[in-house]
Amino acid sequence: MNIPFILSFLRQLRQHNSKVWMDAHREEYLQAKAYFVELVEYLLAELQQFDASLYGVSAQECIFRINKNDFSKKGEAPYKGHFGAGISPGGRHSPFANYVLVLEPEGLSRIGGGMRKPGTKQLGLIREEIDYNPGQLQQLLNEPSFKASFGGFRGEKTRNAPKGYDKSHPELALLKYKGYQVLHYFSDEEVSQPQFIERVPPLLRQLKPLHDFLNNAITEL
Repeated sequence: MNIPFILSFLRQLRQHNSKVWMDAHREEYLQAKAYFVELVEYLLAELQQFDASLYGVSAQECIFRINKNDFSKKGEAPYKGHFGAGISPGGRHSPFANYVLVLEPEGLSRIGGGMRKPGTKQLGLIREEIDYNPGQLQQLLNEPSFKASFGGFRGEKTRNAPKGYDKSHPELALLKYKGYQVLHYFSDEEVSQPQFIERVPPLLRQLKPLHDFLNNAITEL
């Protein structure tokens, strides 16, 4: 798990983001990817100790492709500038909450969890859960260690109350979110330290109650 090697490769990729460069440095890419797979395998094993829903999930199912889906657009860089994984039941594209790991230079490496862009059906069910259990989600967010590690949700919010909810709803601030994801960022120096991998599992463990809340909300899907 040579994270400095991964970051070094990604810095070079950001400077020379082209298929020609990638083809010429394929060995370095494969080595960086192998190190990232090792890291995801380690985290997956740690997560399985407290989240039984992840039994049977493989690291390969969780790792996102480094190729951009829109690489064919004229002028677009063909590769992402990071390695990323979404660990959840069913892998990276499942409808359930994801434990997120991203390694990206310039202080953009991060871990997190939740649902960044739930589908329309999912979003509706999550809002119903917030409505049916007032205060429960906010209590999770206000837990001191969770708040210190992740703060609040990131992402877009509706300008007005979502359809079906009154603007005076006591949980309006939470209902307005279009996604329910939290993140914790690390500097390049932090992720390059040997003890970094030991810091991550306890942080991800703090996300389990949030994932339980979100996943329970969408179980009728």
